[in-house]
Amino acid sequence: MSLVDMKLPKKSKKDLVKVADYEIERDRYPYGLQLRFENEQVEALPSLKNYKVGDKVRIEAEANVTSVRQSELQDKKASYVVEIQIERIAVEPKVNKPAEKMTPKEYREMRERSKKHGQ
Repeated sequence: MSLVDMKLPKKSKKDLVKVADYEIERDRYPYGLQLRFENEQVEALPSLKNYKVGDKVRIEAEANVTSVRQSELQDKKASYVVEIQIERIAVEPKVNKPAEKMTPKEYREMRERSKKHGQ
């Protein structure tokens, strides 16, 4: 599976929102792509407590498509909206090292994660 970057394109000066005397740019990624784990979900995935802001993680999920909408706008451009409900999820640290450069502990943990996920 290849990963696709969802970053929004950089906005021009005219697209910035004026708030008081400041011009602010929207978030770099759409709000709808953000996952938020509350207390109950953190209790179900206790490894989330080990992460710090800025850590990179890999997410594997099983989800259900709950809605598909297509409409035509006045400018004749088609608009698509697909809503997906995540039903099962796993979150793991992102591993950037090849196996031969891992410590024995890192390699063992990677193997254990692979067994858990049937990889």
